[in-house]
Amino acid sequence: MVAGASGTIGASVARRFYQEGARLALTYHANKPWNPDPEGQSGRIAWYPLDVADHGQVREVMSRAQGDFSPLDVLVNCTGAMGPIGPLETLDLREWARAFEINLFGSVNLAHAALPEMKRRGRGKILFFSGGGAAYGRPNFSSYSSSKAALVRFTETLGQELKASNIQVNAIAPGAVYSRMWDEMRAATDSGGPKLLEELKQMEDTGGVSPERAAGLAVFLASERSAGLTGRLFSAVWDDWEHLEDQVQKIASSDIFTLRRIPLR
Repeated sequence: MVAGASGTIGASVARRFYQEGARLALTYHANKPWNPDPEGQSGRIAWYPLDVADHGQVREVMSRAQGDFSPLDVLVNCTGAMGPIGPLETLDLREWARAFEINLFGSVNLAHAALPEMKRRGRGKILFFSGGGAAYGRPNFSSYSSSKAALVRFTETLGQELKASNIQVNAIAPGAVYSRMWDEMRAATDSGGPKLLEELKQMEDTGGVSPERAAGLAVFLASERSAGLTGRLFSAVWDDWEHLEDQVQKIASSDIFTLRRIPLR
């Protein structure tokens, strides 16, 4: 299942999994996602409208998808909301909380619905998408960065909780992909501060990061090549994830790729 498959990253993830031969349950909120099989001849794809912040909807769609296909092997949540941009005291707190409902509680809802069957079968992979500001302070993006940091810690916690169940949980930081969120940031240049202006200029100059990098990392983390890697945050851009297969034990016995306090030495 790829939740949020109508977005730039979600469509790239879905396309890459399709190329790998997966059967896909794709969810969308507003617009129907990318469709490689409009006639439905392959029987490998089904689409489901879904608001991930609605726990009842999530449970219903999860049940329908597993009935249409088979028990879920891999869950990828590509949904996300930027939330309001600007100094905290100027923001609408209802909009501020809505980002948490989507970015954090949406992931909680999906995992909560997927885990019973994964536990029964004794295996599974769950992937969440983090974002800029999850691992460092990001002024004027308090809602987005806080919700994504909470999502990373949820990933770490759930990954540890499910170790004995052979279910791996990881998060992906996709980098600066040109997407709907970048359009939202461009529209908020006055409230985003000087750092945002720098980022937007760099984005315009380079064209941003290809979403295919994140899609490739998602496939790696969903495969047996990453068996044993859990509770970690991986950067699709900066981490050499294509060569991590032989370092699983080293990573598992350390704090590498986690959010940790660094003591003064």
